[in-house]
Amino acid sequence: MALEGGWKTRARCHVLGDDVPHDGGVMRFDFITGRVTDPALLIPELFNEIDPGLKTRIRPGDFIVAGKNFFCGKAHNNGMIAMKALGLRVLCESMPFRSFRAAIGVALPCLIQCKGIREFVQDGDELEVDFESGEVVNLTRGETRRYPAVARDIKTIVEEGGMQGLLAKWLADHPELATPA
Repeated sequence: MALEGGWKTRARCHVLGDDVPHDGGVMRFDFITGRVTDPALLIPELFNEIDPGLKTRIRPGDFIVAGKNFFCGKAHNNGMIAMKALGLRVLCESMPFRSFRAAIGVALPCLIQCKGIREFVQDGDELEVDFESGEVVNLTRGETRRYPAVARDIKTIVEEGGMQGLLAKWLADHPELATPA
């Protein structure tokens, strides 16, 4: 299964700051505690806590650019589910390990070691990003930077649709190990 839109994509970016929390930032806290996982319910609430107008500017396939410690706090995935449903992709300076694991678990493509990315782009810039090579081209400014690429094993998990997709593929390849229904 290939990543929808491919690993090299072109879209606008939306720039956030440092220490953006998932709970109460990317997604409303009551949706976290309510265990809401339906993308149709989550998408309208995405980023409302930090920028209520952002959802009107986001288009499917856009890039979310953040500084250090993106998705900080508890590693819930409700906002990540909404971002994946919109085909968004993440470029950030850093992300806590558990949050990165949750993002990959829902197949949300992320480049997480983009040092200085917020100085390289401005809100609304058009970018072309190759997640396989780590190359980020700011088409608006005519500049290019390289960051660490997505690791091959991470790429495989995302291409299979996250952990659920990977497990489904594994069970299809090993039907003798599946638990009878």
